[in-house]
Amino acid sequence: MSAQRAGAPNGSATDHRATAAWIAAGLALLIAWGSLYPLDFRWPDAAALHRRIGAVAEHLYSRTDVIANVLLYLPLGAALRLCGGGAGSSRRIAIAVLTSSLLSAVLEIAQLFTPHRVTSVFDWALNTVGAACGAAAVAAYLSIGRGRPHASLRHPRPALVPFSLLSIWLIGEFTPYLPSHRQIPIGRLWWALLHGHAPPLSHWCLALTRWWIIAECIRQIWRPRWALPLLASLIALTALEQAYIGTDHRGIEELLTWAAMPLLVLATRRSTVRARAWCTILGCLAVLATANLAAITLPPRAGVFHWVPFSGTLLASRDYRPLLDALFLLGALFWSLATVLGRVGAAFALTLAASVAVEIVHLWTPPHRAEVTDPLLVIALLIAFAAARRHQRYAFGSDAREHDG
Repeated sequence: MSAQRAGAPNGSATDHRATAAWIAAGLALLIAWGSLYPLDFRWPDAAALHRRIGAVAEHLYSRTDVIANVLLYLPLGAALRLCGGGAGSSRRIAIAVLTSSLLSAVLEIAQLFTPHRVTSVFDWALNTVGAACGAAAVAAYLSIGRGRPHASLRHPRPALVPFSLLSIWLIGEFTPYLPSHRQIPIGRLWWALLHGHAPPLSHWCLALTRWWIIAECIRQIWRPRWALPLLASLIALTALEQAYIGTDHRGIEELLTWAAMPLLVLATRRSTVRARAWCTILGCLAVLATANLAAITLPPRAGVFHWVPFSGTLLASRDYRPLLDALFLLGALFWSLATVLGRVGAAFALTLAASVAVEIVHLWTPPHRAEVTDPLLVIALLIAFAAARRHQRYAFGSDAREHDG
């Protein structure tokens, strides 16, 4: 989103800030809706209001509550920091954080008057921390390349789209978990594989596609001689996290993917970006197909389509992992289609069609929930990708005709 890229037209800084302001306003409205849903306000009597006010510092927190409250305001803090433009200046960070904190305080006060929400001073504090993290991350990004260019990067700054996809995956993968000290049961996994207890095809497709996308993001940010060591380091870090901290149960398909992906990167180092983008597209479509078509049943009647966005697990349990996973996969599909077709609009139409088709299939695949959320995510991706390309000419990475060699 650099407004000072080479060849930027006059006034691009103004456009930069205006775009960020619109994004921040949209995020603020989304946060307000999610914080006050289902918008059922009631004026409590004096005794009930006194109890609610007295309980603002007594809310018991789970790990999910902490993560959700931090992540909720992270993009808002980032967008508000972008409104200030430029790099540096702790004042711009402070304004972004204070604005986000004020919004959180207003919404927490409003929650006093709805029976469906609990007002908490800790929510406000965690929201403020999330906004500070987002604002600081944007400031750090804008500081890259201002002095001496980094020899390890393909561009003056990391290409926005692959950098954002990699960030989404990192947030979903490495959000802070309580230590579990659980070793990866390699022996048991091999025994299951040798005795015919192999994971289903959908698990293999997901593992291979996920790490292929991660490898592509790395290859579009760093130069070839840096990309492979970084990928290997990230695989090692993920294995360590899964062994001692994470709560996900990884199967043999993940272990084999960790071993195979560096070799696959080496084997495709001379392939064009366009050819690798086709591989990403096929992988994403394979994940969508194997995860949904195999589960089709024929109940007496179709399920219910839910038109309220984020009304599933996000509003019920505040579990952000499925949302981040969907953003990562749909974002990678959108990015790859745009690389192959050269047109953001056509890539958007095809990605939107794929997301709508999946939601229609969910009407016949219980316990999947058919809702409007994923198509809306694709629309949000269109806005974000269009803004990124407008303010950074290499936002999608290298030209499709380039080789990594």
